[in-house]
Amino acid sequence: MRIKIILLITIVFSVVSLFLLSSSKEENHSKSVILIIGDGMGLPIISAYEYYKSEYQKNGFSNFEKFDGSFLVRTRSQDYVITDSAAAATAFATGKKVPNYQVGLIENGKRVPTIMDIAKEEGKSTGIVVECSLTHATPAAFYAFSKSRKDDQFIAQQLIYSNIDVAIGGGLKYFEPLLSNLQKQNYTIIKSEDELYQAIINKKNYERLIAFTASIHPPKYKERKIKLDRKVEYALKILEKNKNGFFLMVEASQIDWFAHDNKLMDEIDEMEDLDRLLSFIFNYKNSKKENDILVLLLADHDCGGLTLVDYKAPYFTPEFKVNYSTTYHTAEHIVGFYSYNSLLKIKPIIDNTEIFQILCNYVKR
Repeated sequence: MRIKIILLITIVFSVVSLFLLSSSKEENHSKSVILIIGDGMGLPIISAYEYYKSEYQKNGFSNFEKFDGSFLVRTRSQDYVITDSAAAATAFATGKKVPNYQVGLIENGKRVPTIMDIAKEEGKSTGIVVECSLTHATPAAFYAFSKSRKDDQFIAQQLIYSNIDVAIGGGLKYFEPLLSNLQKQNYTIIKSEDELYQAIINKKNYERLIAFTASIHPPKYKERKIKLDRKVEYALKILEKNKNGFFLMVEASQIDWFAHDNKLMDEIDEMEDLDRLLSFIFNYKNSKKENDILVLLLADHDCGGLTLVDYKAPYFTPEFKVNYSTTYHTAEHIVGFYSYNSLLKIKPIIDNTEIFQILCNYVKR
């Protein structure tokens, strides 16, 4: 009798253990990541946008305050204290320092796997949504290698082998010779912003998609027919079909461009596009029952050296006096933000290469 009881307990324990192990694996594989990069988005432009929204628009503060926590990130590249976008994005994507203007890394004759490669190995879907050419420095670092970020044609060729499920951005010019090969890889190709708009309105359902919104780069915020939140929403409808989860990289690309030009109000417009996206992202995240989505927002570097200096202004308006110290990047730390439904431990100050490890640890959990 005692032996029968022991056997029964052993069987029950084994069944429960297998169930828990299976549940754990399923839970781990369902984890998803939305990585958002505000190119050139230093702390000063976040401050300026918050003042603009709350005091001039009288529309409350930004959606940045909805994140669970924040941290600082050191940004230098392998060869310079001031990084460029290519080296910065490569640090995020691979965990490796590279020289400025290089995207990706070759070691032992092979491209170092990116976080998107690792996500794909874990059975997840992968996507990129950007407001620049899909061959530009930041997106390129997640799927390609090139010693020069300016070699758009060479970078474009590598998207065919990336196994990315969704890509939305500019750069049709560089991909036109490759479209037939991309279609053989079961991609649906959309060639214009108008065509993408119709696909969104008509709720077209694709398995794999590359949507071009411009020949090279999309126009600035106020001239774009489809804002960033709608593009991301459409990408997520494709990616979320994978029960194993997804990895999506989104770039608010043009904050940086208007910082280079020292055009404050155009920078603020691009920040508004990002803020709209964040509103959608938090609603999307909260709508999911499992809510097992890590949202990580950060800049790759500061740009323009913006300071807000109008000490006599009682309120922030478009005429508020500011100074730009440069038309290039600066070496300041940038701010990262994260949102996750359980405790995520990130040190107060980290290196940009550590972003890769945070993402890798999460994707593999």
